[in-house]
Amino acid sequence: MSASSLSRDCPEVDAFSFWDRGVPFIPLSTEKTAERGRFDAAHELGHLVLHGEEQMPHGPQAEAEAHWFAAELLMPRTDVLTHAPHGASKSWILQAKRRWKVAAMALAHRLHELGLTTEWQYRTHCVELGRLGYRKAEPRSGVVRETSQVLGKVFAALRSEGTRPADVARDLRLYLADLNDLLFGLVITAQDGGGQRGEGQPRLSVVR
Repeated sequence: MSASSLSRDCPEVDAFSFWDRGVPFIPLSTEKTAERGRFDAAHELGHLVLHGEEQMPHGPQAEAEAHWFAAELLMPRTDVLTHAPHGASKSWILQAKRRWKVAAMALAHRLHELGLTTEWQYRTHCVELGRLGYRKAEPRSGVVRETSQVLGKVFAALRSEGTRPADVARDLRLYLADLNDLLFGLVITAQDGGGQRGEGQPRLSVVR
């Protein structure tokens, strides 16, 4: 499976997945928090695993199936039932979300999905977390986005052979800035005429 970054010119898209000649791809947005990026990646992996190459997933049922897959992958039922109390508080959710590296809202939903909170408790959690800014972000997250060791090694090997990022972009018929976007900052845009190039901080999110 190959993961790539969505261009920053497409802020309205979080992630999507597709097959190309038998190879699955998941372009991901890196503009969201690491927790939400992890869930997006797991959700799209669910589409690839559950619906396969021949089936084009669409509709509420396919989305629900991919959501279930992502929740089970990142917050396994047995693990959550082992560590989560019945009727968990908002404070517990904000502490425990670090264990599974997921968004607070996602953990609140998982607790309700597994019968650990009532409908009233779940709605209360959503309201309280929303007021604190957790509906669209993860304040004071602290979770570091996962990176790709493979791409880092690939570009290190290319550099050792004298191949510049600009050479890679040319061979792929891409602008260097677009290549940089697609590889989550693993490739630094070179300055014309400067003769210098550097290495950025890798930001590739992958599902292992």
